[in-house]
Amino acid sequence: MELTRRSFLGIAGMAGVAAAGAGLAGCAPASTGTSAQDASNDGDGAKGGVTRQAVATYTCDVCICGAGNSGLSAAVEAAQQGLGVVVLEKHGGTGGGGIGTEGVFAVNSKMQQDAGIAIEPAEVIATEMSYSHNRANGLKWLDLIEASGENISWLQDCGVNFTGVVDDYHGGLFETFHWFGENRAHDDFSPAMTATAQELGVQFLLNCPATDLVLGEDGAVAGVYAQKLNGDYVQVNAKAVVLATGGFANNDEYLQEGGFSDTTNVKRFLYGYDGDGVRMAIEAGGASNIPRMSGLMQLTVSGAPGGEYGTYGRGDGLVVAGHNACSLWINEDGERFCAESAGVENWMSDMIPSLMHQKLFSIYDAKIFKDAYDGMIAPRLDWAATQEELKQRIEENPHDDFFSADTLEELAQKASSALDLDYDTVIASITTYNEMCDAKRDAYFGKPAEYLQKLENPPFYFCYMPQSCMVTFGGIRTNRKMEVVDKNGQPVPGLYSAGVDSADLWPNIYTINVPGGTNANNINSGRFASKSAAEYIGSSKAGSVSSEGDTSESVPDVSWSMPESALKDGVYTDTQFGMFSDITVTVTVEGGKIAEISQENELETTYVGQAAMENTLIPAVIEQQTPAVDTVSGATRTSDAFRTAVQTCCEQAVS
Repeated sequence: MELTRRSFLGIAGMAGVAAAGAGLAGCAPASTGTSAQDASNDGDGAKGGVTRQAVATYTCDVCICGAGNSGLSAAVEAAQQGLGVVVLEKHGGTGGGGIGTEGVFAVNSKMQQDAGIAIEPAEVIATEMSYSHNRANGLKWLDLIEASGENISWLQDCGVNFTGVVDDYHGGLFETFHWFGENRAHDDFSPAMTATAQELGVQFLLNCPATDLVLGEDGAVAGVYAQKLNGDYVQVNAKAVVLATGGFANNDEYLQEGGFSDTTNVKRFLYGYDGDGVRMAIEAGGASNIPRMSGLMQLTVSGAPGGEYGTYGRGDGLVVAGHNACSLWINEDGERFCAESAGVENWMSDMIPSLMHQKLFSIYDAKIFKDAYDGMIAPRLDWAATQEELKQRIEENPHDDFFSADTLEELAQKASSALDLDYDTVIASITTYNEMCDAKRDAYFGKPAEYLQKLENPPFYFCYMPQSCMVTFGGIRTNRKMEVVDKNGQPVPGLYSAGVDSADLWPNIYTINVPGGTNANNINSGRFASKSAAEYIGSSKAGSVSSEGDTSESVPDVSWSMPESALKDGVYTDTQFGMFSDITVTVTVEGGKIAEISQENELETTYVGQAAMENTLIPAVIEQQTPAVDTVSGATRTSDAFRTAVQTCCEQAVS
């Protein structure tokens, strides 16, 4: 079978290449901005800044906001530069959205040399620049490539585990992908980088997201405010700040500014990525790059079979059928509006035409569905099981957005009635499209004849495909030193950004041509930001962290306990939102005790979320007869959702 970029939809784990965060590339001239020695560090507020009443104060050289792949890289590099480092992290553990990354891009690494792989750097850069019509930052690509081989050696020195395999990641254009182990960055990157940082004296404040920058009277950055889960603020006085907060996939306003048209229904797969870093940079005088954003963005479907998160990983079912180049797409007015083959070479391109419209509906027949399924490399389910899921979806139609019929007229009538579409327009679009397929000529949008497949094989399907976003790239404008710059290109003194917050290698569309590029940028820009910060701070560095006040940990104020009354026998169900999607938990009570627990989810990762519930949490709850069991490391959000659902089921059993 010929492997194309579209085939990625059938490869388990594409989510890993997706989620990410940050990196460096050699020395550069010192900043022309205000020096750190001249910047106020009393944290008393600033021009346009805010003042918070803090219960604790930390004093360090550099504060890094975010502990994903970019933040961890920045933290280790900063500590190796002799700086005192505090890391603020919104979540309860390190790794962030990057725990699913499967590897790293590099050119001229020792692993590649040992494997006899030779790549001309200019070919990589020319490919990326050409695809973006030269909108990508070519100098940052050059910096990244020149540093990438050494970055691999540096990661190995930090304890990061690589399998030693270097390849093209299932059909990329270059053999640049350096694989982590089976459980990805969750096991092979994050723990090692966290441990290395801690050994070097880095202090992590978890469950403590940055909220506001502390600015001096001259506008130089002098620190960060952060907030514990109980509402208390802490103040981190720092000579420099690195923003590595993971983008703005959960911020509707920024997504709209970046071109999304259907944010009311957009599907997200990570939580907490609200654009905090972008907001803080703009408030400090930095320029916005939001209109040039890109990211892991795709058309999806709501729920099974194969929807939502499956768009990026376990793609199957309605997702691959709706994306298929032979399908027919119409908008909210019932009109066809583009060649549906937009994503043949790059499936990140599938969603782009929809940005000009409020809705996208895909229409296809049984043959297109089966052909799409057969084209997958590693389908999540076999064909029979997929058909069972499809049958259930048709019967239940929980989202009132998927329809099937044995005639196109009946299909158009069902969909038009349910979705408030004009039937005459819809059926005219279908009829005209079929006539073009008969003629093997798309007279409107020029779709290649090989994809003009007439809709004539019942049953026929009609599916609403909302926009989705896993992670955004870009938002903060930076220079090659990863300094945040204003609209005139001048640095905001003491402020840096790394990772996807400021990634400008893929303007407007992610190319997925260079395997591992996002994570390589995460690591590289994190290192680069910290080296630049060290140069900016210079001889005034303290090399340590001090603190005073209430420095107790920020912990979730949630208790899980059994109801005082006896449980009534029966079966009870509750649904909570986990790391990626809804988790439905069913608790069976027999003899007044929890006898069995099962869970269902469409999207949780098998190696983290599902493993946490099935291998650890469920046995522990049954054994201890209480949901008050410890969180599984790396699966805090999933653990909390599971325990809340169990407690709710137990409360139902006594109501």
